[in-house]
Amino acid sequence: MWSDNETTEDFLGFKVHAELLKSVILDKSLLPVTIGVFGDWGSGKTSILKMLLAILNPDSFPKEPQEKKQLENIACIYINGWLFEGYDDAKAGLLSSVLNELQSHKKFDQKLKDKAISLMKSVNWMRLLHTTLNNVVIPTVLAYASNGSIPPIVGTTAINAISISPDDIFKKNDETNDQTDVVDIRSFRTRFSELLRESNIDTLVILIDDLDRCSPHRIIDNLEAIKLFLSVENTAFVIGADPRIVRYAISTIYKPEDFQEVSGKPDEKTDIVTDYLEKMIQIPYYIPRLSPTEVQTYMSLLFCHRYLPAEASRKIIAALQKHKEKDRYTVFGFGAIKAALDNSLPGELDSSLKFCEISASLITEGLKGNPRQVKRFLNAYILRMKLAKIAHLESIEDSVLVKLMILEYVDGNLFNRLYLWQSQQEGFPKQIKELEKLILKPKVIDIEKEGEKIAPGWNSGFSLKWLAMEPLLAEKDLRDYFWIARDRLQSTLSGVSMVPPIVRRVFEGLIGNELKQNEAINMVKTFNEIEINSMMNLLTSQIERHPEQEKGYEAFLLLINENIPNSLTVYTQLLMVIPANSIPPAIGYQIQTIIKRSTKNQAAFAPVIEYIKKSKSRVAATFGKDEVNGHI
Repeated sequence: MWSDNETTEDFLGFKVHAELLKSVILDKSLLPVTIGVFGDWGSGKTSILKMLLAILNPDSFPKEPQEKKQLENIACIYINGWLFEGYDDAKAGLLSSVLNELQSHKKFDQKLKDKAISLMKSVNWMRLLHTTLNNVVIPTVLAYASNGSIPPIVGTTAINAISISPDDIFKKNDETNDQTDVVDIRSFRTRFSELLRESNIDTLVILIDDLDRCSPHRIIDNLEAIKLFLSVENTAFVIGADPRIVRYAISTIYKPEDFQEVSGKPDEKTDIVTDYLEKMIQIPYYIPRLSPTEVQTYMSLLFCHRYLPAEASRKIIAALQKHKEKDRYTVFGFGAIKAALDNSLPGELDSSLKFCEISASLITEGLKGNPRQVKRFLNAYILRMKLAKIAHLESIEDSVLVKLMILEYVDGNLFNRLYLWQSQQEGFPKQIKELEKLILKPKVIDIEKEGEKIAPGWNSGFSLKWLAMEPLLAEKDLRDYFWIARDRLQSTLSGVSMVPPIVRRVFEGLIGNELKQNEAINMVKTFNEIEINSMMNLLTSQIERHPEQEKGYEAFLLLINENIPNSLTVYTQLLMVIPANSIPPAIGYQIQTIIKRSTKNQAAFAPVIEYIKKSKSRVAATFGKDEVNGHI
């Protein structure tokens, strides 16, 4: 088993990303700069930031005098942006954290520490003037994003706020307040820049992690604190985040229609989200997904770490580095690891490395090359295999189990249907046999259309790829595989299928007000199949837990209206198992509207309408006698 924490051990070959970021930071012509390390949830953003932090640590400086001298006057600090989520003022929280870290830096003598303390007092003033600070920041960002256009009302407020003195808030005769501690944006930047110059810090590097875990307002607060207060000469910010969450936060706080009104050109389309993001983050760096060879290498190294003593593990890592220098495109797997260990492999490691060879391509396809998901998947797999061993299930094949677990992870609805089929047919479901025959036929056949006839819902891009994956299952008895999955489903794969933050954020939007729904549905269109299925699982759970509430049903109808893959099938199947007397009457009217839009909708909802009409429920009363098959 493996922990889910970030690591500085480079099993993924990610050090190359950290070295690239270092080269940007060392280029003085690019400073000040804000770099976005962008990737999906679990893609390795935190690990890259931690590697960069280690590279810039004085204890790891190279021995070469010239390169060492280049790094000696760099100060690097790591900050978790999520820590400020509960602060009354996230901007002030971030500024305080940076100043606290600098105070403890070895380059700060007592004089500089005193200056840092003075700036800290200024930050405390910001907390007191929190409302005023908001009036300063929002117009300033509007100016950034709209090339100087500021609404007259907020513009006046901003001017007044910038010039505000403490006497306007506190009594004039309060001698305890040192006015040098009161700050506006310009003076803070000047004093912060002077502080860095006097400390002989050539470059200040601030790593900000977990920004995408914050609420939309906190994400914006942190970005604005960086841009407006801290981004001075010789500074570099490296921010780890899922760019989709950042874009969603921007669209939540700053509405494009507001900027069209400000510009006086209501017909002009303003991509404020892109404009804002480009102003705040100058260099976006996207972490690539792992390829099948990289996934196999990663899995192999995880098993080495599990079964080998520390010294042997270090030997493997050293051999990996040499392998990457010669050929970074081939697998560092069974043969290379065996050679590095002088042809001596522990039995468990031997079998595990062979498992990696046969399963890596399946796992890569199913998990989209996501490192965290791969690790969670392997943890779940090991638990399943241990259970099979304890239960003396000798017929369990690794490749079959992996294939079924991939389906379970990616599309739980299809997995549950397969479970029902095999339970009713002694482990050999005829539907799978027919679908696999269809997959093997010449491509002139409309596979999607024919697949829908055999088993509705099994014609999506993922399900067709999954059916074609080796091994084929038609001749496999699936009963034992589902036995070890059935009673362990929630405890083993619940950890694997944790909901990505972007999906959770958009789910909340879909069941929110109309404005949030519009923003959320646009984000859903960018989702991959795993994320779409995860979203529909959340909505399914929402309706199952609260069948009397309309918002879950309405969210599904939004997905159907936007032709989100598989949404129609999942929704209609769900309605067939929800007690009809729990379905709100309003949903009946919505169904009558949606079936008018296409014959596909009419066919899909026909059994649902029949099921509802038989119930004599309140929702049944919304349908007339001839409303099956869309005849209203």
